[in-house]
Amino acid sequence: MAEQDLNNRSNTIPIIGSEFVRPQPSDLTIIGDTVKDTTGSKVFKVKTPLFGLHNKRILLDPNDSPIVTMKMKVTSKHDRWQVYRGGNLDDKIFTVKRSSSVQLKTRVEVFLKHNQTKEASCDFTIKGRFMKRACTIYVGDSTKVHEGDEKLVATVYPNVDCAFIVTLIFIFDLINMAGTGV
Repeated sequence: MAEQDLNNRSNTIPIIGSEFVRPQPSDLTIIGDTVKDTTGSKVFKVKTPLFGLHNKRILLDPNDSPIVTMKMKVTSKHDRWQVYRGGNLDDKIFTVKRSSSVQLKTRVEVFLKHNQTKEASCDFTIKGRFMKRACTIYVGDSTKVHEGDEKLVATVYPNVDCAFIVTLIFIFDLINMAGTGV
């Protein structure tokens, strides 16, 4: 993916959908499996299906309609998660995986649909420390898109897909929990 100039406010990064891209910064608070905006309104919720293996999560909108389904690939040594549009597994959007199986500081790579066959270079990178509950999301390997802090308040920059960022934060947390044996 060509590196994007995030300072140019006319650029948008709609990965999941343009309806989740806002022209202004968005402060989102993540409490458990619920994401709220600054007014306290529910923006997203992550649901774990009651039946079956617990290797699947569904990101829901405020009306409980599925936005994306996150599914862990059980046989992966790099904690690979595949993300699909909606509530089924038909339309893969992107894949997230740990960059190596042994890490002190978690580094996760994101490969969009067009880049999943070779996975030579990632489209986004997430770096962080589980104990600090902090992560930073980059375009490729350099430009910062999002930075979270220990309060689990995420500021999503203007013109960036909020649903994409929230999905990445939840997967990053799940990968960290898997790496610590939680």
